[in-house]
Amino acid sequence: MLAILDADKEGFLRSSTSMIQIIGRASRNPNGEVILYADNFTESMIKSLRETYRRRSIQEKYNKTYHITPSKASSNVKSLEVVKTDENLPQGFDSLTRGKVKRLKRMTKAEQAIITKDLKAQLDEAIKNREFEKAAAIRDQIKEITGD
Repeated sequence: MLAILDADKEGFLRSSTSMIQIIGRASRNPNGEVILYADNFTESMIKSLRETYRRRSIQEKYNKTYHITPSKASSNVKSLEVVKTDENLPQGFDSLTRGKVKRLKRMTKAEQAIITKDLKAQLDEAIKNREFEKAAAIRDQIKEITGD
């Protein structure tokens, strides 16, 4: 269940587009509900409700035609257990991040390309081995080098 408080207050998160998206996200679950709390109807609320009912009727016709029963999405991914340790993850090129500005500016483009290529290979390996924390650290190093 999702509630939109002060739905009659026009603005960024209560525009018709935003409300349509919010309602659509909630409707991905067959038991999803959206409650709009308001003192009176606004143009945005009316537009979003009309669009929601229009889309719902199209979806219901499709489901009826192809004998589809809506169900909650399931995943075959096993639940992941988060384990926190005090272990520091080994990272290559530590000296690059200590004096970020000075050391990165002194690198030539050829050096940047070599280091970036090696880091991308390490990133691919970390992702392949499902070491996502290590991959995030390597990704951050690549961003520092390339300036993205």
